[in-house]
This record gives sequence, C-alpha cells and structure tokens, in this order.
Amino acid sequence: MNSRESKIENSFLNRLKLHIEDKGLRIVGQDRWKTPILIRWFDIVIYKGNNPLAVFEIKSSLINKNTLARATDQVRSSLSITNARFGIVTDNEVFYIYDRNEKEKDFVKSSFDEVIGEITKVKNVRTNQKIKRQILSIIKESAEIHLSHNSSILDFLKDEKIINKIKFDPNRNSYYFDDRLKTIKSFENQFFNKIFGEFLETKICRYTTLDTLFNMLNFISFRMNGLVGMNDKSEVNYVDNYLNGIQRPLSKMHHNTVIAINKRYITSCSKISRKDELTLWRLYADDGTGVCLVFNIKRENLNDKVLVQRVKYADQNGNHPELDFLKHIREDVETLTGFTFEFRNIGLWKHFFKPYDYAIEEEVRLLVIEDPSLNPLNSSWVKTYTHSIINPFIDFQLNNSAFPIHLSEIILGPKSPEQDSNEVQLQEMIRRKRNHISNNGLDSDLKGLKVKTSKIKHYR
Repeated sequence: MNSRESKIENSFLNRLKLHIEDKGLRIVGQDRWKTPILIRWFDIVIYKGNNPLAVFEIKSSLINKNTLARATDQVRSSLSITNARFGIVTDNEVFYIYDRNEKEKDFVKSSFDEVIGEITKVKNVRTNQKIKRQILSIIKESAEIHLSHNSSILDFLKDEKIINKIKFDPNRNSYYFDDRLKTIKSFENQFFNKIFGEFLETKICRYTTLDTLFNMLNFISFRMNGLVGMNDKSEVNYVDNYLNGIQRPLSKMHHNTVIAINKRYITSCSKISRKDELTLWRLYADDGTGVCLVFNIKRENLNDKVLVQRVKYADQNGNHPELDFLKHIREDVETLTGFTFEFRNIGLWKHFFKPYDYAIEEEVRLLVIEDPSLNPLNSSWVKTYTHSIINPFIDFQLNNSAFPIHLSEIILGPKSPEQDSNEVQLQEMIRRKRNHISNNGLDSDLKGLKVKTSKIKHYR
C-alpha cells in the first residue's frame, strides 16, 4: 500500500467509525489471515460479532479500469477466504459493492450512504424449496463422485426429507443442517458417522511406556492430553487448511476458539487386531520395553462429548476423499447460491482426519470434550516432552462407570525389563488396588484385569 492509499484508508476508517460503531459492528483495519501459500492482509474488515460481514479494498483512485478490475478480483478472493457477505472497493469517493445474495449483479456502483445502508440493514437471503432441492442434489452428486464405495452415506442421502434440514444463517452467511437434537444422534452427527462408517469393534489397544502404566495403576487414574501437544503439530489446523486453504495460528485465533481447542483431549489407540505387534512395539512402546494396554469399549458411555472412532488418512498423494466430498459441496453450493455450506459439527469430527504420513498407525482415537458432566479427578498443565509445548491434561478415575473405555489386559513388551518379576508384581499391585478401591468406595473396577507378557520372543 502506497502512502496515498494509507492516508485514504485512515481517513475512510474514521469515516466508517462515525457511521457504524454505534450499530453493534466492529471495524478492523489491516486484518491478517494466513493461508498455506501466503499471508493475506485485508484493508478493512467489518465484523458482526465474530463473523466477517464486509471486506473493503482501498485504492488511491478508481478512474483506471484496470485498477478497478484488479481490486474487484482481490475482493472476490477475500470473500472466499473470510466468508463475508459484502465486498466493497473504494477510493473514499467512488464505491463499488458486491452482495453475494445478488451474485448475478456483480459489483454495483454505489455511494457511501448506500453502502452503509446495505451493511447496517442487511436484507434477508432469498431461499426456497427449489434451492434446497438443488443443494441436496449437489450433496448426492458429490457423494457419488468422491465416496462411491461408501454405501452407508449413499443410502443415508436417499431420504428426500433431508431438504427440511437445510437452512440459511444470515449471521454466518452460510447454509447448514438444522437439527434440534444437540446430541450424537443429531442429523449432522449421523451424516458424519456414515462418512466414517460406524466403529463397532468392542476392544482397542494402546501402546505406551511402563512409567505411564505405573502411574495409571498407582493413582487409579487415566490421563488424557490436550490436542495442541499431539505428535503432529499441524493437527489443530489440518482440516481447516484442507477445506479452506486457511491457516490461523493460535496467536491469531479468537480467544473463544483457543478456549475450545484446549477443552479437547485425545488418547491415541490402535485396532485390537494390532495387539502385540512388533512395529507398534518399536514405535510407540519405548522400543518394546513398554506395555500394550487392552481396553473394552463401553458403547453406552459414548456421546457428542465422548467419541471413539477410527482415523481417516489421506492417500499417498495427499488427497482425502472424505474431505474432498465436503469441499465439493461447499464450492458447488457457493457457485449456485453465492453462499457456502457450513458443516457445524466439523469441530467434533475434524479430529479424526490426519495426513498420510501417519497412516501406518491405523489409529483409533478417543476424543473427550471437557464437560462438567464427565466429573474429572483433576485438570492442569504440563510442558510436553517432545515439542516443549505448554499443554493441558485431564485425569479421570480409571475404569469408572461413566468412562467409555475400561482397561482389561496389560501386555508387557518383548524387551520389558525384569519381565517375569514385573508380571507378578503388577498382579499383586492390582490386587492391593482392588482392596483400596473397595475400602474407599471409589468408582473404579479393576476386577478381571489380567497381566500377560508379549508372545514375541525373538526381539531383543
């Protein structure tokens, strides 16, 4: 931005403040958004609550048609990134406004007062059954293209009543699935469950260190760590990057978003078929000196705050059919209507997508979103060993009646130190902990917990 444009922007900012700040809107100058390719700065963004409403591109003059064309192209790109409804190009004298609800009109020459009127008195978006049917057709066609192998989602989308779930939100400028149910049984949660395929296994296993097991039994507790400190540091933004091409580091996220992220806790497990497997012993159990823990899944304790699901990985080329399906819907709905389609529960399900680099794990993930109803023993902070990230953790009573997974078997690794002695000592420790649980009336059940040694004998 040259000095003349900078002066015009400052002058225009002051002009906006006089007309808008008493309307419950927030003005941000030089708003910074980060994409995987570059950092984008928008001259002025007006927010309604936390949602971008209008993006302004300031030029020193709009007499030159090429300058105007470049500016309108910049604003179109800005609208795709911010999902704002209005895009405005101005030199503080001439104004061109684009309303995504009037996409056929493109940029319309306007005045300052008319622009203010459009922004402060937003007209309702036109929506009807015809548009909803067209959106449903887009969803079905996208499923046929990207998830043709997934009969569950294809059958799920055959119900024409789905059009009654499609609504428009004028504050967030997007279509979405409306559902009064706010549980795991809600329509959109069912939609995602069909995308993943319902996880019906009754057992999972987790490789970890002997120290972790010792602390688990000693304190009769199960610790889960916050998402930010996971081994893949890009995981917080992985799905957002894939779908939106936008990466907002924690330092640039809204405070409420940071709070929400730090209420999400993850435990990484594996399919039970990978129990006592040499590769996983090497990678995740301290080179075979650790343990493999087997858990029974208590399906009755799963809900929209506590979820067990297999992770979906990208292919070798970095393509994710499930995410391509969602992306296709969003782009085609925007082409049709001028507005995108928002998946509001993606914040829950996005934690079950990962890059191809981690596909060898075949991870089954336990996700817990902090909630008072879960009754944790403790929550605090640690500095992670691998990345030195300050990260929250949460502790639950081991094998308590409300928890979704119960420890049922301990397998000592093929290189476990003092394997024979520790097998006996663990059994005795468990016996004493059972007595402690009974004497103190704790909500924990270690009955039937077995201790075994790995059947792998040649790994030393």
